Amino acid sequence: MWTHLSRIRGGIGLRGPGETQLETDRRLINRRIAELRKKLARVAEARATQRRRRRGQYRVALVGYTNAGKSSVLNVLSGTDLFVEDRLFATLDSATRQVDLGSGYEALVTDTVGFIRKLPHHLVASFRSTLEEAREADLLVHVVDVSHPEWEEQKKVVEEVLEDLELADRPQVLLFNKVDRITHEEEEVVRNRFRALESTPVVFASAVEEGGLQALIEALRARVRARRPPFSVEIPAGAGALLAAVHREGEVIEQHENGTRIRLTARLPESLVGRLRREPQVSLSEL
Repeated sequence: MWTHLSRIRGGIGLRGPGETQLETDRRLINRRIAELRKKLARVAEARATQRRRRRGQYRVALVGYTNAGKSSVLNVLSGTDLFVEDRLFATLDSATRQVDLGSGYEALVTDTVGFIRKLPHHLVASFRSTLEEAREADLLVHVVDVSHPEWEEQKKVVEEVLEDLELADRPQVLLFNKVDRITHEEEEVVRNRFRALESTPVVFASAVEEGGLQALIEALRARVRARRPPFSVEIPAGAGALLAAVHREGEVIEQHENGTRIRLTARLPESLVGRLRREPQVSLSEL
């Protein structure tokens, strides 16, 4: 009897006088929804802040059918370990890494969730954070598992999803991955088929063979390089820190010493151009 009364009193204390269990549940659910909305707003703001910080940096998004090997490609490019598993949606969130492309060039490369055939709209909405990274990218690298017996259908599915997302016109590189799993004859057939593709560069690669991504690195470096116009720079011979920055952050094409000044022709990132413009002893002009 007393136990029964204590349960009643406990329930009344939780719900409030006259409040039914349904009303209690609705109130708790609404409170939970409000908390989730606040968290989502903080996440959205954090991602917006990250994107603002990345302005001026060349951004690449890896897209493709699930299990095409995007995470493995990013692991090799960045020298880091991302979660890799052979199952659907192993990557549920985007992962962005700074990738050194050599010769002073870098890119921010993002791994995105793998697409599937007939991707439901509610799943597209739930993966919005990764798709936003693709929208912000300067270049999409469409990764295709060329060893899969249905790679052509998978490639088509990704192209359809990109069309639905209004990303089909974004600059792209078509990356045929996992060439280590097919014969040289099979690879040559695919190469001949796509050799004349003018609008989209085609790269063949392997994320497991040493040097297997060199062609991709060169393709990315060429893209970043094309965005950097050459500059003529004159720096005092004694300004060793500035000279070192030009060599470290830019691509020096020519260098000549003329008495107390050094003249260089170099491709420079925007951040370094801004820094050099603020130096009164530096002469800088775009060629």
